[in-house]
Amino acid sequence: MSSHNDDHMVLHVTPELDGRQAARVGVSTACKEIADYAATMVSTSDDVHSAPGDFLARAQQIRIMGLELLHRAVTVELMRGTAWETIADGFGLTVEQAKHQFGHCDLTHLADQNGRTGVWTVLAETCVSPVPGSCDPDPGRAAQQLDDWYRAYHDAQPGDPAAITSRHAVTAGL
Repeated sequence: MSSHNDDHMVLHVTPELDGRQAARVGVSTACKEIADYAATMVSTSDDVHSAPGDFLARAQQIRIMGLELLHRAVTVELMRGTAWETIADGFGLTVEQAKHQFGHCDLTHLADQNGRTGVWTVLAETCVSPVPGSCDPDPGRAAQQLDDWYRAYHDAQPGDPAAITSRHAVTAGL
């Protein structure tokens, strides 16, 4: 990512990500969406208006989102070169079982392609946002939005010793 500093005005250029980076942003995006959606269940102030089954439906949605996060994590691990043996061990499966269950997560053939037209296109099919159409079509722009979200999240928790002070907690590591 590059920036231009002219009279204290900073212009941030949306980064072009490769497939590995887009896959990693996919994990970050899923985590953010799960956190945002789960936060809606924290407040008890609207409980009197909940219909029977509402809590189950919302918990089920979080479960579905969590399963997609799990699949995206397998994609990232494969993109990082993690062996199928390690992935299988993590699930208590044989390599054959892991490949059968998670083989569709292997997007390594798209690793060096433009992330927006390769990996991100595949991930868009399983966008974890419960709001249809809200997943950004550009992983670089999504990463920048995650920088803002992450900064606001940690700013709201001033006593958190794990708070990241970087203005680019997501994009800086890509």
